[in-house]
Amino acid sequence: MKVSKLILTSAVSMALAACGGSGSNSNGETAPPPVQTSPVSVVFNGTAAVGAPLAGSVTVKDSKGATKVAQIGANGAYSVDVTGMTGPFVFRASGSANGQTYTVHSVATSADATGKINITQLTDLIAGNVGGQVAADYFDQFEKNGNAAAATAAAIDAEAAKLKEKLQAVLAALGVESNADLLRTPFTPLSSPLDKALDAIHVSVDKTTAVATISTLASASVITDDLKQKATVETNPQKLSGDNISAAIADAPLIKKMLADLMAQFANAKPEIAALTQFATSDFLSDDLKAQDYFDWMANVTTPVGSTITDIEIHQVDYSDPSKITARISFAVRSKDGVVIERLDDWQVRKSASDGVWRLHGNRRGHEVRAYARMSKVVSDNGTCYRTGLTFKFLGRNYQNDTTNGAAIDHVIVTGPGLPATGLRYEWANGPSWKNTYSNDTNYVMSSDCPGVASPLGDDGVARLPENAAYVMTPYDASNVKLSFASGAIDGTYVLKIPRRPLTLAETKASTTFPVASEQTLAALGSYTNGKFAVAGSNVNPGIATWIDLVVDTLPRNNSIDWYETVLPSAAGAFSGSIEMYAVRFDETVKSRRLLIESPDNVRRIMATEYAR
Repeated sequence: MKVSKLILTSAVSMALAACGGSGSNSNGETAPPPVQTSPVSVVFNGTAAVGAPLAGSVTVKDSKGATKVAQIGANGAYSVDVTGMTGPFVFRASGSANGQTYTVHSVATSADATGKINITQLTDLIAGNVGGQVAADYFDQFEKNGNAAAATAAAIDAEAAKLKEKLQAVLAALGVESNADLLRTPFTPLSSPLDKALDAIHVSVDKTTAVATISTLASASVITDDLKQKATVETNPQKLSGDNISAAIADAPLIKKMLADLMAQFANAKPEIAALTQFATSDFLSDDLKAQDYFDWMANVTTPVGSTITDIEIHQVDYSDPSKITARISFAVRSKDGVVIERLDDWQVRKSASDGVWRLHGNRRGHEVRAYARMSKVVSDNGTCYRTGLTFKFLGRNYQNDTTNGAAIDHVIVTGPGLPATGLRYEWANGPSWKNTYSNDTNYVMSSDCPGVASPLGDDGVARLPENAAYVMTPYDASNVKLSFASGAIDGTYVLKIPRRPLTLAETKASTTFPVASEQTLAALGSYTNGKFAVAGSNVNPGIATWIDLVVDTLPRNNSIDWYETVLPSAAGAFSGSIEMYAVRFDETVKSRRLLIESPDNVRRIMATEYAR
């Protein structure tokens, strides 16, 4: 009877609903409105990591182009509520790890919301393979041209399985379970076997060809993955070797311990140079400095007491020659307050064949070279204008007659995205300075509204510059013959990468992150001639050291006296410091003064304010 009564009640309710309105019951009373039920909650969660956990945000996009954004929490954990959105979905995790910035992607169907979805460099490959293009482009165009339709459960599973097949030897060597799913298996950054695989497997993607290069921490093998090629046609895919992976994973903490032991020398006082040189190889070389000179400079100029080394990245360990096992690393030196004093990229450390101890081998450069994006705000009596572009610095310790292995450098050609087709030519100017012949400066301005300054690229050209763009510096002799300095340790051709393109001129003018000098500093600048000059200001990046540079131009010889110092900002972004410049010659007078305050942003672009008086 109870069943019959429920059926009858249901039938009456349906009939009333069909008539429209709220209706009334058998007693003539008005029936209550139907209950409105909320849609079932749909939540994606998982881990965003590239070995180290990412700190940043996750953006989820659905098949109609709707997006949701959530912050990444502790240890790379994220959670995004996509209730009401329409699957399938693509994910973008953007953030930092080990002092570097990363953007990686993933892909999922609605059914995946019941479990975990990882966002890593490996899921980035899966997403790219599903879309048949670079994962970043697939994310950007997901709702267009039927791209979302490609993200079926069958396609996602097939691409995940094919990638795992290519990586199986590495995964097995690191203890990853055979049934692990690279897309969905939960893992804990910095501890689980799957996270060790993320540390050990490196991925780079050519955005032009949509071909990914996959390598390992141990330089045993390299394979490629054409993202345009579907898993179903890869019947005999290339497979990554697991050789030496276990050794590299075991050596990684030993390398980090060596760096920690080095910085322990700075814990309580300025160290003796002999205490530092024991951490270097006998043929250490960095920016044309041997170990004694380098550590003298480190202890007395750049590294204050209490500093540490952090954000260590071990890019690759080369085991090809057992007598010269060498690792390529990057790291940051931080003050006791956590301010980044310097980021050192592409250094080498070498394992001694005699005692098995890892030691610093230097960056192996016979010259000091730098490349970075630079935006400047120029403030003078004539008003304010802006510039954006790239800076290239080349310094030989012997200046104009710089030689390495007897080869004299006449000029340096810099090539890369956004530069003239024949390259940018740098020639020695005076002292340590090498300037380009295009603008007689270390800077190459790409877009500007300053009077008399060319804009060879304009904003459209600047916006098209790629991320992680590679620039090549090549020295030549007076006969235009390339100098290789091939002594077995040094190569005079330097490849430098710039992580992020410069801001466009419009973005530069809209920026609120330019340093600001105090009124007292600017008042003193107008009458400065020589001696100690105090500098104070605000609005700099509190997490990275600020550079202050004072330039005095004199007459009648048109000399320039240039000196810079590094200062550590406060947590509020304020700074103070001083520069002590040697006196102007007795027969010279000061023509003009320039104060430059340069503050790197979090992707290592320089925001520079230049005051001219």
